[in-house]
Amino acid sequence: MSDNGRPADILSRLERLEDAFIAGLQEIREAREQLKKNSNGRPTLDKLLDAEEVAALLGVDLNYVYAQARANKMPSIKLGKYRKFSPSQLAKWLERKNSA
Repeated sequence: MSDNGRPADILSRLERLEDAFIAGLQEIREAREQLKKNSNGRPTLDKLLDAEEVAALLGVDLNYVYAQARANKMPSIKLGKYRKFSPSQLAKWLERKNSA
């Protein structure tokens, strides 16, 4: 946006910028309070999914999920004999696959 250098135009532009800044600051404060309320001061963890849940979510065969996880093509966590999946890591993985 171009102004012609008149003080009234510049002042009007500054007021609009200040209003936008205050609105953004308020949104940041609300988000911070929501995070505090949701976490109760404790870190939160995603509930890990098992392979059957991932297969159902993705609409694929269970063997496909295991094969992709074993080949490190799908993010997974090995806990002893169990293979678990983080929903947030799966979401990032899917985003990368869709953007490729």
